[in-house]
Amino acid sequence: MKFAILVVGNEILSGEINETNAAYMSRRVTSMGHRVSRIVVVPDIVDEIAEELRRLMKYDFVFVTGGLGPTHDDVTAEAIAKATGRKLVFSEEAGKIVQRWTDSKEVVEKIATIPEGSEVIENNAGVAPAFVVENVAVMPGVPAEMRDTFEKIVRRFAEEDYHVDYLRVDGLEENIVGYLNKVVERFPDIEIGSYPKPGYVLVKFSGRDASRVEDAKKYFERLLI
Repeated sequence: MKFAILVVGNEILSGEINETNAAYMSRRVTSMGHRVSRIVVVPDIVDEIAEELRRLMKYDFVFVTGGLGPTHDDVTAEAIAKATGRKLVFSEEAGKIVQRWTDSKEVVEKIATIPEGSEVIENNAGVAPAFVVENVAVMPGVPAEMRDTFEKIVRRFAEEDYHVDYLRVDGLEENIVGYLNKVVERFPDIEIGSYPKPGYVLVKFSGRDASRVEDAKKYFERLLI
């Protein structure tokens, strides 16, 4: 399956907070044999969130994180409703979950108002529950809360075969570009990435067929001799 990730938050775009949620989700989804095709970061603006989500919904599934809190700039639920053409309604189920954490009527009403017809996902690490609507899962932005709700959602997707192997090559990346191109041409079904490090390059081989991954690595090793 092809997934997309939409990260919401002015604090991410300003650099005030290091974004770690997308990296966590990407590693998890990739380890299950799926592919993350897009990662997009948007500000806390309803129209911009909705616009990007409409684009991303062409993928099999979209994970959205951030903007589910009680403050004025937590507008993600409103944006999801706008993107999917649904009304915002108060969810009794979500309200009961929020009430476990706070007695504030204002907070409960704000957080538990979500797009009509959404499936509510309990958040055991914080106040705001996640929700799923159509092919979109919307989760809190606090990393611990995102992970808690994400793991409840991602388990519904079956794992597919996916195999990874690495090779360390001493020297500079430009010295092996020609060899890498030959491997890419010969093994179009294998994803090959090169990651320069201080003094060496880490080459990654990945794909659904373990034997093809191994063959691509061995072919590359022979070219280096």
